[in-house]
Amino acid sequence: MDLLRLKCPVCHSFDIQHHSPYTTKNHGGRVIYKCENCPVYFSETKNTLLEGLKTPVSVIWQVLKARTEGMGLNAAARTFEKAKNTILAWERKFIDLHQVLFLYALVHEFLELVLEGDEV
Repeated sequence: MDLLRLKCPVCHSFDIQHHSPYTTKNHGGRVIYKCENCPVYFSETKNTLLEGLKTPVSVIWQVLKARTEGMGLNAAARTFEKAKNTILAWERKFIDLHQVLFLYALVHEFLELVLEGDEV
């Protein structure tokens, strides 16, 4: 399935090779890839929502969850010891993902109701 295959972020070729592993401070081991069609080296997180994140995703998730449950910006900044601008940047970065997850949850709930109704 081409949708999930890793491809070059520059020329979009699927002809890539494993180049070298590296370890991040917070996210464990990752791999650097080399495109065979152009002179580009890139990480597996290039052009994804994880690109450039220095805070663990679990912490970001806790902050965003607290914000969506009604916690104010100042309270979240104090509670999680993060800058307000950082929290706002995360909200802007993950807003599209939030909409996708919300739609997924609605579809999942609908299918669960249909399957339960089918059993009656």
